Amino acid sequence: MSHKGRTFILSLVLLSSGFLVAYSYQQTKAEPEMVQLNDTQWEKEYYYQQQLLKIEKRNKQLKEELRSKRKEIQEFERQLAQSEQMVSDYVDEKQELQLLAGELPVKGPGVTITLRDSKYTPESGNINNYMVHESHVHLVINELLSAGAKAVSINGQRYFSDSYISCTGPVITVDGVQHAAPFVISAIGDRNVLYSSLDLTRGVVDQLESEHVDVELTEENEINMKARVTSEG
Repeated sequence: MSHKGRTFILSLVLLSSGFLVAYSYQQTKAEPEMVQLNDTQWEKEYYYQQQLLKIEKRNKQLKEELRSKRKEIQEFERQLAQSEQMVSDYVDEKQELQLLAGELPVKGPGVTITLRDSKYTPESGNINNYMVHESHVHLVINELLSAGAKAVSINGQRYFSDSYISCTGPVITVDGVQHAAPFVISAIGDRNVLYSSLDLTRGVVDQLESEHVDVELTEENEINMKARVTSEG
């Protein structure tokens, strides 16, 4: 290629480069085009913004209502739990009172103490001194109740705080029902405590034996007692 041809090509390249540089410079100086919105578009934009604000406000209100309802439910659950506990306590108390009043049958561990007239009968002297009397039965019952007996029976008949015992010769009457010796007194409760309270040195058993009463004391795994018999039943 001749010297003139190379010069022409170089000039053409330089001219093109200058043109591109100048065009780019003009483009960078030009201000950015602004997007113009008409009235309808502005109204729509405003409407959507207002709707969004309303939704956000409503969401906030719903969150507050949800928080309040949760608190109410928690308080209701707490009160319900307390009410259920109160009802349970009342039921337990009612059953305990019914047991004490003899309205319900009762069973459990305990002790039995059997009182018999003395096998020894002297040829002379008062034979009544060798027989079981109501005072002996009262002595045993009072000791059992003091030791925490929950229920007591005499020959299978329930004994209560308002029961009465009388003695006529060899027969003992409990609430109008006659019982002959031997007298089996049963008590439901802590059998170890009940047994120990009767078997103390110079305690009830020793006192009964000193008054010529034959005594047999045993622990029981389970004693069953019937409910009070009433005129209605």
